[in-house]
Amino acid sequence: VIGGQVERMTKIMRGLLDFARRTPARKARADLRELTRRILDLLAPLAKKSSVKLELTSDSGAQVAEVDAAQVEQAVANLIVNGVQATSGGGDVTADVRAVVATAPGASSAANYICISVRDTGTGIAPEHVGRVFEPFFTTKDVGSGTGLGLSVTYGIVQEHGGFVDVASELDHGSCFSLYFPA
Repeated sequence: VIGGQVERMTKIMRGLLDFARRTPARKARADLRELTRRILDLLAPLAKKSSVKLELTSDSGAQVAEVDAAQVEQAVANLIVNGVQATSGGGDVTADVRAVVATAPGASSAANYICISVRDTGTGIAPEHVGRVFEPFFTTKDVGSGTGLGLSVTYGIVQEHGGFVDVASELDHGSCFSLYFPA
């Protein structure tokens, strides 16, 4: 188990370094439901330590998209870690993976996507900060608790895959980040 987790983390780190170097994604067919389940399993000890319950809901069957699995793992892990941190002291973080028909911002017509949503019951984001959460180095966390890079990296990964990100948040009621990848 440890060996498998080390290998997975190595892939995630390579993906992050590749993203930082702006190398193109190495796409292959991947089941985004299974990928999300693996990340939840990996982060379960962190959640347990913070008294946060992790859960996966999903359409039945595989949810397949052409993606760089290591990059998508990094993006999903960023959202789950943020959700756990925002919910520490008790609450829920739920990941949902579904096939959807959606219209990307600026697009004239709808298309098929696989949507990975991560919803938490945490502190939420102030309305004046929601528009800035994807800016590099922007953070609302205490000093030493975050770099402000996680969401900007996540945004870049999704954009490189031809998808888009949606965020909904209500102060003191939690947040929901949705990643849309072309099906």
